[in-house]
Amino acid sequence: MSIEEFLDKVEHSNLRRIVQAISIPRHGCYNYEALSLIGKFIYEQFREYGYIVEFDEFSYNGRDYKNIIATTEGISSKKDWLLIGAHYDSAMGSPGADDNASGIAVMLEVARVIRDNPVAEKLKFVAFTLEEPQAFDLKFIIGSSHFVKKFKRLGYRYTAIILESVGYFSDKKGSQNLPVFVKGPDTGNFIGIVGNGKSKPLLELFEEVKKYVPSLKIITHKVPINGWLSIETRFSDHAPFWDAGFQAVMITDTAMFRNPFYHTSQDTPDKLNFSFMLEVTKTLLATVLIKQSY
Repeated sequence: MSIEEFLDKVEHSNLRRIVQAISIPRHGCYNYEALSLIGKFIYEQFREYGYIVEFDEFSYNGRDYKNIIATTEGISSKKDWLLIGAHYDSAMGSPGADDNASGIAVMLEVARVIRDNPVAEKLKFVAFTLEEPQAFDLKFIIGSSHFVKKFKRLGYRYTAIILESVGYFSDKKGSQNLPVFVKGPDTGNFIGIVGNGKSKPLLELFEEVKKYVPSLKIITHKVPINGWLSIETRFSDHAPFWDAGFQAVMITDTAMFRNPFYHTSQDTPDKLNFSFMLEVTKTLLATVLIKQSY
């Protein structure tokens, strides 16, 4: 089956269904039970698609949390992986449709479509928990930091693609802001791919796949010194992979720099552009197919 034929299998309705199903407040501290229910939903989706689902469990502030891991043959089957990840918790008081039900929806749809392709054997899908700032200590990126430290210590090696807020689109001039030291357009009608110096091959790969989804405007950006000059470029689950020396990129609509409902009670499914998300899904799918065919 050609890449184009795989892209045609992506379904707009699946993206909408998943976003609507998980867009409830699910903060790790204030909505612990809801977060657990959403974790169960993600687990069941992966199982329905035919994956082996395992957990990376840890404790934080006296409670147990789970990163949810889906593979075709089990996490112990190999040491080198292309990891597709997204966090499933939300900010305090927010239903988190864009941040980050959108990322989870795209990840799950890629997992569904690619399951019967041989390249799926090389993929590890991970739904991370506790990405958002926590109560009292405001620590964040907790789940992915635990994951990276644990599995690097065990000898695993990763190339990671992290989905972070990928559903908000605006074609109004002036709708886009940018972090300090980052240059780009002032209209929020593109998807951003952010990587560090070591991740240059991944950034170049996303440039290569533009031809498969020509209607989507893709802007790649390479940050110096692991993003420390523009600290907001480190505000998601790719940062622990950078710090561990792995290649990693973040796919993002730029979150707070575009979406006025970011981290509020108004971050709801009706604010998202599902046609935009469909194109993001196809872009990620094409990227995975090309990379894993090398």
